[in-house]
Amino acid sequence: MPKGNILLIMTDEHRWDYMGYMDHPLMASLTPNLDRLAAEGAVFTRCYSPNPLCMPARNAIHTGLYTFQSGQMNNVGDWPMELPTFTQALQKLGYHTALTGKLHAHEAVGYDIDLTDPQWDDEIHALGFHDVIQVAGKTMDFFTEDFYTHYLQERGLLYAYREDIVKRVEAGARGEGSWWPSILPEEHFIDNFIGRSAIEWFERYDDDRPWFHMVSFCSPHPSYDAYASALAKIAMDAVPLPVANENGAHYREMIANYAAQIHIVDQNVGRIIDALEARGWLEDTLIVFTADHGEMLADAGKHSKCWWEDASVRVPLFVRCGEWTGARVISDAVVSCHDVTATVLECAAGEDRSRGFLPLCSSVSLRPLLQGETDRIRPVAYSENGGQFTRPWRMVDDGHHKYVWLLDTNEERLFDMRSDPHCLSSIAGQDGSAPILERLRREMLRIHVEHPAQGGASGLFAPGAPPHHAGAAGGRQEAELRSVPRRPG
Repeated sequence: MPKGNILLIMTDEHRWDYMGYMDHPLMASLTPNLDRLAAEGAVFTRCYSPNPLCMPARNAIHTGLYTFQSGQMNNVGDWPMELPTFTQALQKLGYHTALTGKLHAHEAVGYDIDLTDPQWDDEIHALGFHDVIQVAGKTMDFFTEDFYTHYLQERGLLYAYREDIVKRVEAGARGEGSWWPSILPEEHFIDNFIGRSAIEWFERYDDDRPWFHMVSFCSPHPSYDAYASALAKIAMDAVPLPVANENGAHYREMIANYAAQIHIVDQNVGRIIDALEARGWLEDTLIVFTADHGEMLADAGKHSKCWWEDASVRVPLFVRCGEWTGARVISDAVVSCHDVTATVLECAAGEDRSRGFLPLCSSVSLRPLLQGETDRIRPVAYSENGGQFTRPWRMVDDGHHKYVWLLDTNEERLFDMRSDPHCLSSIAGQDGSAPILERLRREMLRIHVEHPAQGGASGLFAPGAPPHHAGAAGGRQEAELRSVPRRPG
């Protein structure tokens, strides 16, 4: 494919099903612009996050590595800056690269850093971005300075914004609802700032080189602070209540606010589409849309991310590229959101050359699915959690069965996702489960063997064998798997 422009749009904490094109009853009229792009491309309905937490997932997308490979298992410290990224590769390929919005390469909790200071800004540029307008994200902006907090400070709005963050955190700690409308004027809402900044970049871009632009929105991540006009578009009687939650009605307004934030993102995507069309770029631009992880929305009494259930670990993904996708494609093949890495590089460099930039990556290009050459590129999707906010676990999902290994107790869980999509009842130990467990254990072990941890990865997260693969038998099986040729790239 000829080298062309590439636009990566990301949202934060956006679960897979909250999109109009997924026939969600609440979202049908709330995401028309995203639905348009999806209808003109390829939709992947079973895309999983390699680690449903911000920093690990985002690092995986940029390095093409599973989080056990990189050692970035939690929201702790900074990304391993020595690991190569796909944006660095794009620069070597002659792309002009830009970031507008959230990257989250620095955790910054308790350090009160300013992301506009050269010490931190230079690191983001070194990760492969020529132009950077970075924001830390919603609640992160309470203790982190960035381009957005400076913007609010210049308008006399920063103190009120941070005071509102505190009130929401305190209300949540008391078990009260914290999902009232934004106290900011609409134009100053964080996602409108990101969208407007990206559009200004598109309008003034005058380089002859093809461009890559990552536009990374902060919604629908908490705070649940959609502004009033967006909330007014929510049909409250269509708001689905949490699954398996006796107090589900308590969360109706929270879920409405979550959906309204996605609508705000969609409005900004519409403006970006207009800006691309005005420059004559839309038809020649590869557009990829995904998220870092999902959100439980109180299903089964669970909140936020870091869980193995689909609401947390499964994310939206679509690719719009006329030369690759042609007519609309809907694929239920299991893929990972860090497959974006190999896909973008193949678009920019071609299949053979792209593998040389990140030779150890576990990302797999989506192109064969896009062009109908195969109906799957992975036997399973893999995800994991390092135990920072929930107990540590590893998971593989083949689209039919989800296998979860709880590392702290060595417990195994197995779920039939067709009959139990919310993972409410494990079938591990039931009749017929043994061969499924054995197959998925083997797939989990294979992933760790084929993709060893990199030099900087923490030993705490070194590959281990799932239950029944430990000991002598496990050692033989692992040795057997180590003899299997590794998939290139």
